[in-house]
Formats: sequence, structure tokens, C-alpha cells
Amino acid sequence: MKRYQFSLAGVLRLRVQQTEAAEAELAILYQELQQIQDQQEILLTNLHKDQAELFRPDRPISGEALVQMDEYRRWVATERRRQDQQAAECIARIQEQNRKVLEAKQNQQLLEKLRDRGRQRWEAEAAREEQALAEEAFMSQWGKQREED
Repeated sequence: MKRYQFSLAGVLRLRVQQTEAAEAELAILYQELQQIQDQQEILLTNLHKDQAELFRPDRPISGEALVQMDEYRRWVATERRRQDQQAAECIARIQEQNRKVLEAKQNQQLLEKLRDRGRQRWEAEAAREEQALAEEAFMSQWGKQREED
């Protein structure tokens, strides 16, 4: 009996590669989102640190420093809105990539099921062939013994 060979093995390898590529792209998008969130955290931390420094009890506050802090706070608010928009866009891309990963996995699993079913049919056929050969050998031996008797 010849060995089992899945006729769509090349297609299955391609599907596995597509799944891996989609998952890699998803990981990159998650890293991008994490970087945006890290930048937001740094921005807020710096604002709070600068405000704490400006409003220290042992330090006099000038009007110019208050104006600069207000401008800085407005800039931080604008920057946060921009980063929130970036995060929202990144999340939308993550959702789309999740859909692509799911689709790629389903395509891969479909081919894997086909491969497994084909292998099961091949194994059943191989077992039938082996059984037929065993029966033929038994019948041949049995026929020889009858002739000798």
C-alpha cells in the first residue's frame, strides 16, 4: 500500500502561513495600541508632576507661570484627544484584524479536517487491503494443507 499523501498539503501550508501572518499583524497592532496608551500615561504623569512643582507651597507663583501652565494644560488636553482618536482607530484596526485572524484560522481548520478525513479513509482502505491479504494468505495455506491431506 502506498503511503498517505494529502493532495492539498501545499494549500494547507499556505493557510498556516496566512494564519501566522495575520496573528503577527495583530500582535503589531496590539503593540501600537500599547505605545499610544503609554504615551498618554507619560503625558498625564508629566502634567501632574509639573503642576505639583508649580504649586509647591514654598514657591511663589507668577502670573506668567500660571498662563504657561494653563497653555500647557490645554495643549495636553488637545494632545490627549489626538491620542484618544489614534487609540480608537487602532482599536478599529485590531477588530478588523481579529476578524481576519478568525477567518484565516477557519480556512486552515477546514483544510485540516479534510486532511484528517482523507487520512481516516486511507487508513480504513489500508486496513481492508491488509485484511484481504491476510484472508488470501490464510486461504492459500488452508488450500495447501487440504491438498496434503
